[in-house]
Amino acid sequence: MVVSRSLILVSLLCSLLLAAGCTHSTPSPVPPAAGPVLADLALTPADLPPGFTLAESRAKNSSDVGTLARQLGWQGGYVVRYSGTSPDGGRQTAIVQSIAVYPAGTVPDIVTIVDKQDQSDTDLNYTEIRSGVPGDHGTGFYGRASAPVLVKATNVNPLVPGPENQDVETLAKDNIAEVIFSRGTTFEVISITGPGADVATVTALAQKAYAKIP
Repeated sequence: MVVSRSLILVSLLCSLLLAAGCTHSTPSPVPPAAGPVLADLALTPADLPPGFTLAESRAKNSSDVGTLARQLGWQGGYVVRYSGTSPDGGRQTAIVQSIAVYPAGTVPDIVTIVDKQDQSDTDLNYTEIRSGVPGDHGTGFYGRASAPVLVKATNVNPLVPGPENQDVETLAKDNIAEVIFSRGTTFEVISITGPGADVATVTALAQKAYAKIP
């Protein structure tokens, strides 16, 4: 039997293609560079003053933030909360760390918005924290309540003034110390509310938290 040279060449070529198909695989796509794991940025009990216990530690999802945050590019968040009771068994002091990721270009706006919003309680007297605030666009404040408990009169019927037509509302008011800062796309707020609110403590915690951001 005579086999043409062209048929032999075609057979060899098919064999080579089949072998190549068996040994060659499509390369896997390279995953994009990941940002920091937000849980790793959270303050731990070792970072805090004595006497505080963990009350909450969880990731946030988009339903936990407002429309404006989503419009400004919120990409993820994490919150951790610690509570401590005063030695006399009185009001608690809370330490809250809120971590979020935004596009770098919107972070300055976020800092301005949160700083203004968190100083909107007219029952507190605010002073700026001028030193010890870390990070890009960092700021901070201390809000002191004029009294631990405020008593406010409310009119049941504003058309009939007078004590006989007033109800009394009692409001508990806490002092607050807060620091707002960022590093790259990571934005954080650390606040202390309650009788233990203290500028030195909140700035020290902010510096520890800032050092955890890669």
